[in-house]
Amino acid sequence: NVIGGICAPLPPGAVNVTYSDGSDPAAAAALAAAADVAIVVVATTSSEGSDRPSLALPAAQDAYVAAVAKAQSNTVVVVRSPGAVLMPWVDDVPAIVATFMPGQEAGHAMADVIFGDANPSGRLPLTFLASESDSWLTSEAMYPGVKDPNGNLAAHYTEGLEMGYRWMDAKNIEPLFPFGHGLSFSSFVYSDLQVTGSVSPTSSATVSFTVTNAAGPSGSDVPQLYIAFPQSAGEPPKLLRGFQKVSMGPGGSARVSLPLTARDCSIFSNDKDD
Repeated sequence: NVIGGICAPLPPGAVNVTYSDGSDPAAAAALAAAADVAIVVVATTSSEGSDRPSLALPAAQDAYVAAVAKAQSNTVVVVRSPGAVLMPWVDDVPAIVATFMPGQEAGHAMADVIFGDANPSGRLPLTFLASESDSWLTSEAMYPGVKDPNGNLAAHYTEGLEMGYRWMDAKNIEPLFPFGHGLSFSSFVYSDLQVTGSVSPTSSATVSFTVTNAAGPSGSDVPQLYIAFPQSAGEPPKLLRGFQKVSMGPGGSARVSLPLTARDCSIFSNDKDD
């Protein structure tokens, strides 16, 4: 559990850990004000058979985070969720750890990251919105399981190819956290970009560059390769075509080479069904 994970690496008696069960924001704020650091764990759930009614955290958890953050400037928020959530308090806390659905070792894993024993390297597999009004799901008719005027179940995918980060780029909407985002305790610098070869039905190009761990401890980075088609193609502004995880020590460098194939540079044709 969370408390067990936080307490496990601490020497006995060295740190005083207090706990609030989340039912009383004022009591939690009082505990936070008397502490050096506050850790708030928030969560939401979902299921295969239904959609969440909102991206907001349920049960007034946002107010709880706001109360603790107001009382304690050193507040870490740990988010356990099956997907993106809204974070109206994002500018009031210095650190957010997104664990998604972490399993039985969640407490220990969370403590490893918070105490700096593990250097996080994950990247978001989705987009976190600043507001629900930024979503590409603009009407109830776009959800499966909704009946049309004739009483038939139908889903209308009027967003076309523009979903997730593609929608945000196409509509020039700034996300809260973009697809592929993720921070670590290291700072990585890219240099020496080169493109060799050419793309044809029988050959591929290679995009190469150097990643350097310019500051911080040993860590891993996940560089990503996106391409853009001519506007006349009717494709989203940019499309993910490759990524690679690389690890290096302090001051170390790694050369990354990502292939770009004919398939990567192709789009589906309705006329040719290919």
